[in-house]
Amino acid sequence: MTRPLRIAVADDELDMRDYFGRCLHRLGHEVVAVATNGKELVAQCHALQPDLIITDIKMPELDGIDAAAQIYRDRPVPVILVSAHHEPALIERAEQDHVLAYLVKPIRQADLETAIGLVMRRFEQFMSQGPADAATDD
Repeated sequence: MTRPLRIAVADDELDMRDYFGRCLHRLGHEVVAVATNGKELVAQCHALQPDLIITDIKMPELDGIDAAAQIYRDRPVPVILVSAHHEPALIERAEQDHVLAYLVKPIRQADLETAIGLVMRRFEQFMSQGPADAATDD
């Protein structure tokens, strides 16, 4: 198990927000922000600076991928994308440094727990390399 994390959750479906809240609490984490769209997610993450973001992709006003990119420009934070869709175009858009996992709904608690552990380890490794080491094109 990873250390207790402060997590921001975004999904336009109430039942998914509630589900994530229950699962994350059972896993020992704290949900510090709950957003219904990408704009809310950006504002809440700016104010609360979570350790991890779990966001749906298709949401009103600003989708999860674009919201995650805005948040990451302000402060590097790992992101787990969730979606009911596994379209190649979405997956291609999701292939950014800060997006470290992509889960397809329905999501089981065990899948979420595994993804969180893996994402946090990889993000810590990525950050310890530093930007110069991570971008070696030579």
